[in-house]
Amino acid sequence: MSRATMPPPAVDVLIVGAGPTGLALAAQLQRFGAQYRIVDRSLDRAHESRALGVQARTLECLDAIGLADLMVKRGRSSTRAVIHAGAREIANVPIAGLEGLDTRYPFILILSQAVTEQLLGDYLRSAGVTIDRGTELISFTAGDADVECVLRDPDGAEERVRARYLVACDGARSSVRRDSGVAFDGGSYPQTFALGDVEASGPLQAGAINAFAGDGGIAIFFPLGQPTTWRVIAVSATLADDGRGDGGALTSDLSLAELQSLVDTPAQGSVRLRDPAWVTRFHLHHRQVAHYRIGRIFLAGDAAHIHSPVGAQGMNTGIQDAWNLGWKLGLVLRGVADDQLLDTYESERWPVGRFLLRFTDRLFATLTRVLAPGRGLSWIRTLVPRVVPFILRRSWPRSLAFRFASELTIRYGPSTVAEDGTPRLRHGPRAGSRLPDRRLTINGESVYLQRAVAGARFSLILCGDTKAWDGAHVRMLRDEFDSLLGVQYLSSSPTPGVLCDDGATLRLLGAEHGAQYLVRPDGYIAYRAGGYNLSGLARFLERIVHVPSRNPTAITPLAGP
Repeated sequence: MSRATMPPPAVDVLIVGAGPTGLALAAQLQRFGAQYRIVDRSLDRAHESRALGVQARTLECLDAIGLADLMVKRGRSSTRAVIHAGAREIANVPIAGLEGLDTRYPFILILSQAVTEQLLGDYLRSAGVTIDRGTELISFTAGDADVECVLRDPDGAEERVRARYLVACDGARSSVRRDSGVAFDGGSYPQTFALGDVEASGPLQAGAINAFAGDGGIAIFFPLGQPTTWRVIAVSATLADDGRGDGGALTSDLSLAELQSLVDTPAQGSVRLRDPAWVTRFHLHHRQVAHYRIGRIFLAGDAAHIHSPVGAQGMNTGIQDAWNLGWKLGLVLRGVADDQLLDTYESERWPVGRFLLRFTDRLFATLTRVLAPGRGLSWIRTLVPRVVPFILRRSWPRSLAFRFASELTIRYGPSTVAEDGTPRLRHGPRAGSRLPDRRLTINGESVYLQRAVAGARFSLILCGDTKAWDGAHVRMLRDEFDSLLGVQYLSSSPTPGVLCDDGATLRLLGAEHGAQYLVRPDGYIAYRAGGYNLSGLARFLERIVHVPSRNPTAITPLAGP
C-alpha cells in the first residue's frame, strides 16, 4: 500500500515521556478533545522527590484544570529562607506573602515532583486516559503528513503507530532528539551535585529553606516532609566532572558519608545527617537545541533545554512549554487553525529557554566563583554576611527575585498570536503578557479573573461601561466564532452577569475608559486595544482561527482518547 492510500494516522499526537512535561501536555490536549497517546519506557512513575519548587505561574496554569488548590494543600507554601554562615544565622526572610503581586500564589510551593506527577496522572486517569508505561519508542520516520513510529511494549512486542505529530518530553537524554539529529549545544558544569532525602540535626529552622555557603561549597536544605524531613542539595566547587556527559542523569554512587563531607564544608560541621531515604550524585549541563520544532516533531522540557537548578526553573519551564504547545496543537487538530500556528511554539518558548539558560548559568558561575577556596576573593566572603541581611530585609529585592523565579514576568511577542491593537493602551499588561489575577464579584459572589476566563478557547474581556459596547457586534463575534470564543464584561458598576470590580482591576489593565482584552487558552493576552470598537479584534481573530462552516457542530471538540 502506498503512502498516498494509507489510512489516516491512528492518533493525533504521540507524547513520548510521562514526566511533568508530558503529563501537562496530555492534560492540555485533553481539554481540546485531541486523540493522543502518551508512552514512557519506565514501568512506574518516579517516586523520588527530584524537583521541589512549583512556581506561581505553573500553579496558575494548572489551576485551569483544577489542580492548583490540591497542590497547595499537599505542599508547603508559607516558606522562609534562612541563610547561615556555619552555625551562625545571618538572615531570616519570608519568601511568601509578598505584597502587591497580582497572583493568588505569592510563594514558591515546596512540593515533591513525585506528587506533581501523581496529581497530573490522577487527572488523566479520571478522564479515562491510560499511560502506556514500559512502552518505548524505538524508531520513527517523519513524513510530510505524519510520523510513523515503532513502539516496544514491556513484553518485547512491537507495534507500529502513525501520528500526525510526535512530541518529545523524554528528558535530558531524549532519544527523540538524538534520532532527529538535533544538536544539543552548550557545555557542562565542572561541579558535581549531590542530593539526599535525609533526617538532619543542627541549626536548621523547621519548615524553612536553610542555606549554607562558603569555603568552596554550598548546601541547601528544603523542608520535604515525606519520605524524610529534609531534602539536601550539596555542591562542591572543587569536584571535577568525570567526563561522562550524562546530561544530568542521576546515579547511585554516593554514600551518606560522602554527602556528609560535602555538607560539612559550607556548614562548618554544624549539621549531622542520618537515616537517608535516598542519596545520589548527578552532573548538570547547560544546553539548548537550536529548534523546538522539526517538521512534525516537537521538543519540550529537558529534551529541549537543561540548565542550572538556580531558581528552581527546570520542571516549571517544561510544564509551561507543554501549556504553550498544547492549545496550539488543540486548535490545529480541531481544524480551526492552520499548521503555521505551531511555528509560534518555537518563536515564543525558545527565547524563554535561552534567557533562563544564560541567566542561571551566569548566576551560578558567579556564585561558585565567589565561594571557591582561595584568598583572592576573601574580602567578598567577609562582606557578604554583612550585606545580605541588609538587602533581604527590604521588600523590593525580594519582590524582584520572586517575580523572576515565579515566571510571572515571562512575555511573548510581538508575534502572530500576541498583538497590541489600536488605539493603543498607555498602561496595563501588553499583549504577550499573562493576564493578571484579581478578586472580583459576579452576581454577588466572589470570583477570580483568571478563573472567570479560563477554558479551552479564547476569552474576550470587554472592560468599561457595558452599555457602550455594540451588542449587535458582540453577538456577531459570538456567532461567528462560537465555541472558540467566550465573552465576559468587566465593569465597576454591579450588573447581573457582569464581572464587577472596585476599580483596581480596571486601573491595573489601563481600562478605566474602555478596553478589550483577548486572552489565549494558556492565559496569555493575545490582543488588546483601547476603546469600544471591535473591528481590529475581529480582524485579528480571523487571522488566527477560521470556522470551517457556520454550522456550530463543525467546531465542537473531538471525542477524547
